[in-house]
Amino acid sequence: MNYQKAVKAIVYVTVLAWTVCLLANHQTLQSGFLRLLLAATTAVLWFVVAFELWLWKMPFLHGWLVKLPVVDGTWKVEIRSNWVDPETQQRRGPIVAYMVIRQTLTTLSMKLLTEESTSTLQGTEIVYTPGKLYCIGGVYQNEPRFGYRHRSEVHYGGLWLGIADDSNEKTIAGHYWTDRNTAGSMRLSNRISRKSQSFEEADVAFGSQKSEHE
Repeated sequence: MNYQKAVKAIVYVTVLAWTVCLLANHQTLQSGFLRLLLAATTAVLWFVVAFELWLWKMPFLHGWLVKLPVVDGTWKVEIRSNWVDPETQQRRGPIVAYMVIRQTLTTLSMKLLTEESTSTLQGTEIVYTPGKLYCIGGVYQNEPRFGYRHRSEVHYGGLWLGIADDSNEKTIAGHYWTDRNTAGSMRLSNRISRKSQSFEEADVAFGSQKSEHE
């Protein structure tokens, strides 16, 4: 939803109705009124933009005004897959990855970074389920790095992840599946606010975080 356009529409309709009422009662329009209207419209639009991007994340607004959970940042991910390596005919152990999430009040984008590939999620959204749990659903395209494409080609898939927010730690967990008949589980934890641009950058960021706590 485009909140700026919605606010403008509401303001203009209100002004039109007010103008009609004034004219119907034989009142005149003053230039000062128009200047105040412009200032008020600008202030409201800036507030809407700020609320869309940042203000909605403020903790004191959650629970009564904002229900949507904040998942913005970089998460450490553990992936368990049923994929079989064609070279060894063995399943891999747990895969370490990182999920970069960029979130506003009305938009959500996600990118999964692994040592071998990048998955970009399309059409992602947070939904509130009948089980009173917020979940993330989406479809993605996985693009392996060039050196791994002899055994792992570009493919597509989907995921369904539930957001759990207890008193100790917020986690996101669920499952995924692909169009090459593989599937598995995925668990996101240890979120940091910094948004990494690559697997290597995220690995360094989380390694530094671990060192600070040791």
